[in-house]
Amino acid sequence: MEIDDCNRGGPREMEQDMTAQYFLPLATYPDSSSGLIISNAVTFAGYYSAHLHACALTVAIPHIPNAWSSLLLDTPKMIEHAEILSRDRAATLVSAATNLAASAEVELSCRTVKTALPLLHDTAATEARFFDLAILECIADVPDTRIVAEAVIFGSGRPAIIFPKKTLAGPIDHLVIAWDGSRAAARAVNDANPFIHKAKRVSVLSVTGEKPMPEPSGAHLAEILVSSGVNASSTAARFTSSSIGLSIQQTALELGADILVMGGFGHSRSRDLVLGGATDGVLHEPLLPVLMSH
Repeated sequence: MEIDDCNRGGPREMEQDMTAQYFLPLATYPDSSSGLIISNAVTFAGYYSAHLHACALTVAIPHIPNAWSSLLLDTPKMIEHAEILSRDRAATLVSAATNLAASAEVELSCRTVKTALPLLHDTAATEARFFDLAILECIADVPDTRIVAEAVIFGSGRPAIIFPKKTLAGPIDHLVIAWDGSRAAARAVNDANPFIHKAKRVSVLSVTGEKPMPEPSGAHLAEILVSSGVNASSTAARFTSSSIGLSIQQTALELGADILVMGGFGHSRSRDLVLGGATDGVLHEPLLPVLMSH
């Protein structure tokens, strides 16, 4: 929003006038983003009157200067074919996003960014830094979707909403916060504020038995939310599943959650990203839309 007059209202009025900017990265190689994530992103942006920015990531594959590879595998032709496939998929995805957004009357901007194949996931994270929120898919049998999700969540400095393969976007009536009192959880609650204050009901969920947690922590957060005008309450559940991530999601679903809000925990060990148990469990198999923030 362009502001050219310092007397146009206070912070609350300006906040209400601002349009949220959502980012949708579209992969084209080795796997292509699904039509479902485009549909979910358009629908979700429409519910919150947000401007959706779709970015198709096409690949440039380094040529291998090896006479034997050219002789035996015809590597240059294989590289050319992969790059053409990537460009064709980008055009198809952008066309689908344009058509869906027009039908839903959602404001959409599209661009295509070409990047070296090894930097594909880092490019998605870099592009996401310009926006309020990234919209991602995470599909168990498509490993690249998880790699992109991890890169954006831990490298962009922005929150992301992860949609599982079978879930369609809808209004957020009941929002569940996975709360353990950690820095990451606090960051996620702050980043989810626009959705928390529009939800009809908010549940602060504390799952006990996985790690030590102060008993009144979730109840205290619920009290603070209530004092800010949110219809919030706290609930506790015992960790019973084989995975803490699965346990949190199953409990959220039992509560009737439309979305789960949680912190993303991870740290770098050498060149590897080591994830916390709950984060790893959710990214392995998200069961409902999850807003995750690091």
